[in-house]
Amino acid sequence: MTKSSALPTFTPRRGRPNAAQTAAIEQTILATARAMFFEEGYDTVTMENVAARAGVSKGTLYARYPSKEALFTAIVDENVHAWAREASQRDHLLTDDIGDRLRHHGHTIAKSLTRPDVQAFQRLVFANAERFPELARAMHDIGYLHIVGLIAADIAAAAQRDGRAAKAPDEIARMFVSTLIGRYVQEGTVRAIDDDDWPVIVERIVALFLAGRDAW
Repeated sequence: MTKSSALPTFTPRRGRPNAAQTAAIEQTILATARAMFFEEGYDTVTMENVAARAGVSKGTLYARYPSKEALFTAIVDENVHAWAREASQRDHLLTDDIGDRLRHHGHTIAKSLTRPDVQAFQRLVFANAERFPELARAMHDIGYLHIVGLIAADIAAAAQRDGRAAKAPDEIARMFVSTLIGRYVQEGTVRAIDDDDWPVIVERIVALFLAGRDAW
């Protein structure tokens, strides 16, 4: 099966599209554009080419996404929400213990860093960050700040439950995420961090942060 044949498709019909048809059009556009960005690079892809490959008119594409930046942002948003839904499937197993919740977030981040689709986004963003800062901004605002917000909320809630002062939950959350990502970026350039490494890495990072909880 080719990449193109694996993409969602819809059957054009006359008249105003119903809800199912509209959803199919949206999915086809986003899946097609995502595949093109990954295969060809951000700067090479044009809105006209996306419309042609997706089998929609330019008017249909521009009515939904007025620019390539808006289209890429929508793709990032869709993927981040999909990753978040997948990660939240184990939320019901979590306790109120802040260490337990940090481990959960740590393992979620570690797992995401090894996903091929996440890695593809990262390569695209890193390769084009200077020329197309909107790519980095989309990943930062939708992806990075999402997980930072979840962790900061857990830190603040734990502080309130435990009768502690929450000095800088957002800053601590940023440090926690950056520690994990930094380990991946720095070591990933010379060797792969495999699935057996991550549980140990996450446990040590969580232990380090818990030891410094008075500074939170």
